[in-house]
Parts: sequence; C-alpha cells; structure tokens
Amino acid sequence: MTDRLPPAPASPALELTALTKSYRNGPTALDDISLKIEQGSFCVVLGSSGSGKSTLLKCITGLVTPCRGEIRVKGRPMTRRNLRTIGMVHQDFGLSERLTSAQNVMAGAAAITPLWRILLQAYPLPVQRKACQLLARVGLTEAHANRRVKALSGGQKQRVGIARALITDPSLILADEPVASLDPRTSAEIMQLLKDAARERGAAVLCSLHQIDLARAYADRIIGLQGGHIIFDGPPAQLDRAALSAIFKAEDSGPHLKFAVA
Repeated sequence: MTDRLPPAPASPALELTALTKSYRNGPTALDDISLKIEQGSFCVVLGSSGSGKSTLLKCITGLVTPCRGEIRVKGRPMTRRNLRTIGMVHQDFGLSERLTSAQNVMAGAAAITPLWRILLQAYPLPVQRKACQLLARVGLTEAHANRRVKALSGGQKQRVGIARALITDPSLILADEPVASLDPRTSAEIMQLLKDAARERGAAVLCSLHQIDLARAYADRIIGLQGGHIIFDGPPAQLDRAALSAIFKAEDSGPHLKFAVA
C-alpha cells in the first residue's frame, strides 16, 4: 500500500512581500509591508487618513506602482491577466451615473467581454442574467436594476458596487473605505452584505476602514497601519486601548478612541 502525500496547502488569496512605496520629496506611504490574506477571510486595514490604507489597495490593483516588493494573488505574481480575479468596491462608488444599475454591474465583466459588446451594451445573455441575480442578492429590485444610477441613494449605489465586484466570481475583493459617505445604519447594512456575499462565494476581502466599531464588528482580522507601517495584526478581540492609541496616535485619539474602547 502506497502512502499518500498530504494535499498541498492552498495558496493565500493575497500575499505581499516587502511592499514599499515612497514619493519623491514626500513621505514613505508604505514601508516594507509583508502580509498574507487567507482564502475566505475578511480582513480590515484600519487607520487614520494618511496611514497608507488607500495606497496599499492601489498598489495591489496596479493604480500605484510600488518602489519595490512583490504582490502575489493565489500564488501567482500580479499581472494584468490575474487582475480580473480581483473585485473592487470604491469609496465614491465608481459607477457611471448615466448607465442603469444592471449596465454598471455588467461593466464589471469588461475584462472578459469583447470590446464591441461593451461599446454596444450587448453583453452575453449569461452576463445579463448574472447581473440581475447579483442585484437581487444585494437587495435591489428589478425596478432598481433598470434605473439609472444617478437616481439611486448612496446605500443603493454601494449595493450596485458590490454586485459589480462579484460579477467575475473574484477570489479577492478589495474595498476602499466602502462606507465612508454613508450613515451609520446603512454602513452596517453594507458591511454585513459585503461579508455575507463574499463568504457565500469563498472570496477573501481586504477592506480599508477608519471606523473602529465597524472593524471590530465585521473583521476576522484587523491590520493596523500608521505612517506606512503595520503596527497591529490580530483578531478584533486583541484590539485594545494601547493598540488603538498606536494606530491613531495621540493627536487623533480624543473622543474618537474614548468612545471606541468604552
């Protein structure tokens, strides 16, 4: 009888090694960042404005070029080709106001759709059906699907954004301050929706936030950034007063932190 070798461990959804980004005559936005995001996890990058959160996500998507370091998605170096395995949820929604909700969701499949179909808004029927299914999954009706985005509320727009991020069945979803412009109740709804929808599909989520209460409520793991450095990495239960003071620094930690650790 031949002994069977144990299965190889699954590659992380995302792996960053020594990622560094600095600007000429400016600060170092990211300094030697190394981390792994496991498949199916919900990870929040927590920090104040200027901590490096958005730069980190922009480096992963290729919007910003790091000075050095390596980015791997499911074990493979980041390229234009595997960028399609990443879904993106934007702070400002990133939607076309003149298009309908359904058209915006289908636009998320642009990387796998012939250009002529995109220009004519003639997406394949499977893509059209999937867009409608995803809009229903995020709580929008058929009327919302056929309505131009400019007529939607902020919360409805972000639901469209989540549906669009899911259209290509990504292995990783990046969400850059996805609830920054929303009221507290809608913010909680959107965070729960993002977590549930990603979990159903086995996708990992890397979400940047500055709201401590939301990070604690929805994250499996919190990474605290300050000045481009990781200064906390652990489960929400370990995010104590000392860690929060380090993440947000003394000048940012007045009533904001008192509320958070009460």
